[in-house]
Amino acid sequence: MAIADRAVLDSDSPDPRFFASTTKYPDKYERTSRISLVSSFLASIFLGRVAPFDISDVCGMNLYDIRAGTWSEELLSLTANSSDITELKHKLGAADILDDGGAFLGNISPDFVERYGFNPSCAITLSTGDNPSTILALPLRPMDAIVSLGTSTTFLMSTPYYKPNPAVHFMNHPTTPGLYMFMRLCYKNGVLAREHVRDSLSPPPDSSKPWQTFDRVSSSTPPLGQSSDPSSRMKIGLFFPRPEIVPNVRAGTWRFLYDPIASTATAANESAWKQPEDDARAIVESQLLSLRLRSRDLVESPTGVNVNLPPQPRRVYLVGGGSRNTAIAKIAGEVLGGVEGIFRLDVGENACALGAAYKAVWSVERKSGQSFEELIGARWDEDRFVEKIAAGYQEGIFERYGTAIEGLDLVENYPAKCGVEASIND
Repeated sequence: MAIADRAVLDSDSPDPRFFASTTKYPDKYERTSRISLVSSFLASIFLGRVAPFDISDVCGMNLYDIRAGTWSEELLSLTANSSDITELKHKLGAADILDDGGAFLGNISPDFVERYGFNPSCAITLSTGDNPSTILALPLRPMDAIVSLGTSTTFLMSTPYYKPNPAVHFMNHPTTPGLYMFMRLCYKNGVLAREHVRDSLSPPPDSSKPWQTFDRVSSSTPPLGQSSDPSSRMKIGLFFPRPEIVPNVRAGTWRFLYDPIASTATAANESAWKQPEDDARAIVESQLLSLRLRSRDLVESPTGVNVNLPPQPRRVYLVGGGSRNTAIAKIAGEVLGGVEGIFRLDVGENACALGAAYKAVWSVERKSGQSFEELIGARWDEDRFVEKIAAGYQEGIFERYGTAIEGLDLVENYPAKCGVEASIND
């Protein structure tokens, strides 16, 4: 298999790249025999032949019709820049999509046995992407959420309901038919934005604890910078060291005072917003409010509890480098809720690798008809693998942040406006 004869793409949004290839580099497109995702390409390397796409990662290509369970011919035609999509279908391998996430593809290529000493009985199973792997890092129940606090800030949830939304990515679940996963990404300004605020604060007393000052300041600042009166103005900020995708905002920092009674926002002056101290809590709130804003139509009121609660996840699991930060965890519970609380996965910084390993175990050790959740759940040790690190839903505070998401929705339109107007109205 010659790499030069293949196009290997990330699954985030490759269809514009296809279009660019067909229009700008037609000769290279013509020479391309097959198109793979990174996940299926890696399986192909070990297998020694072209491996199929998995049912979850293929959804990230923006060419797959999830509801119909097949390629979208309309999107293929647009991408191919032609009404004849036969060639593009052939390059993709039109039938090479497997809905069994644990499918056995074959044993490892003899080349790896001879050159690197692999066991010839080493099984190659269907590969998936980083985000589908992350959601497999624990036997996630429907309406449990994972928040990854890494380079990007990612919200993932498993759900039995397919509710397409332009603000989120909806994908088939990587192992369980009938379930879907959705995710909302802060594509560029995750930890970068938090570090930018952290570094603007006074240096921590202990240089080995770079987040010490940030944690202290963000924890001591009241929610939304409000007084005890929930009708007082809320401090809401937008912090984008780099241009953002969702929301589509240019690079910059904007600070607002949102009036929850009048539903208006004004640009905060220096006397109303203490910089950089007020930024510490505001950056965390801004990122988490964005997650809540864009997932609010996809979560439901929890079932199986003794009281009626507003829609929110059952549990929120934090993974990634930021999961070690207890101050961020506390704010996450206040903003996102979580009936049972906020939890940290024991190997939170390696959740993607762990989920991929669990998927491999399920693929080779499952019994006939045994689901991923059944096999991994039977081996799951709650006390060893997860730790509750913060309270979740807190009556009053959660509802206050529910009002704040309306303010965030309002002020996100501000950077796109022309001029230097100081207020925004509905």
